[in-house]
Amino acid sequence: MMQIFANRQSKSRALLGATAVAAVTLLSACSGQAATPEANSDGGLTTINVGVIPFAELAAYYIGVEQGIFEDEGLIVETTQVSGGAAIVTSLIAGDFDFAYSNYVSLLQAASKGLPISVVRENDRPGVQALYVLPESGISSPKDFEGKTIAVNSLSNIMELTSRAALDSAGVDMSKVSFVELPPPEMNAALEQGQIDAAWLVEPFVTLAKESLDVVIAAEVFEGRTDDLPVAGWATTPQFAAENAETVKAFVRAMDKASQIAHEDPAAVSAIIPSYTAISPEIAAKMSPIAFAPVSDLGKLDILQDLMIEFDYYKDPIDLDDLVWSSGD
Repeated sequence: MMQIFANRQSKSRALLGATAVAAVTLLSACSGQAATPEANSDGGLTTINVGVIPFAELAAYYIGVEQGIFEDEGLIVETTQVSGGAAIVTSLIAGDFDFAYSNYVSLLQAASKGLPISVVRENDRPGVQALYVLPESGISSPKDFEGKTIAVNSLSNIMELTSRAALDSAGVDMSKVSFVELPPPEMNAALEQGQIDAAWLVEPFVTLAKESLDVVIAAEVFEGRTDDLPVAGWATTPQFAAENAETVKAFVRAMDKASQIAHEDPAAVSAIIPSYTAISPEIAAKMSPIAFAPVSDLGKLDILQDLMIEFDYYKDPIDLDDLVWSSGD
């Protein structure tokens, strides 16, 4: 089984390496990318391609789709689900998506390689995410993670970074902690079968794991140095934003309205989640509240960047003012 995990790690490292090697090619390709949405809008609704991950945190987006909020802003959205942050960012840069949801670590890491990224809106903030273990795991304090394996949805993303920051702050020797990449829907089964020792869980998988495995939190990942750290949001490419400014504004307005609904109406959130995940309405109704961002605030990305540099995600700081899109209004 550890050989399988090693292969997963190798594949993920290969993907990150391929992304870096392809930077020049992608930058060249993007320079010739057509501004399809506004160029083909014909004065009617504009179709946009949106990449997402099937997390409960996407409820606001799906509320926007179901309630016609995007159409009210002149947009028709075509949605594609992707399993992880690194893959979705690569697809965004390649032009497969006009907008994509991703954790900020993956976005900043891509930007640090010179890849064209523009963050347009915040989506969600820290909530019930944590390192979860089985009650009989023997892990009851951060030091117990030495010699253990933690599952994250993508290597070198926000799950791994916050784990490293939290455990390192508690005096854990991080050279003795292993990370493996697993799709979130597979993490609970891997815990149950003893293939991993802990999992960085998000909703709806937290509630599922509590229901079926009685998991407990072994370490918080959003406290101390990582308290209220920016988690994930929406991005496009700078070229798309420049050539389709009104489309970007419309997308942000739609997410503003949808996020406000998700923030104020938990019933709407629990009702929408079964429509894009395999979660039953009964489980969705039991889920912990999600920290949606009714107002987009990207002011703490500098703290995130400092942590990424400290843990060798990249060396030279990037200009965060250039990374964050501005409507110019």
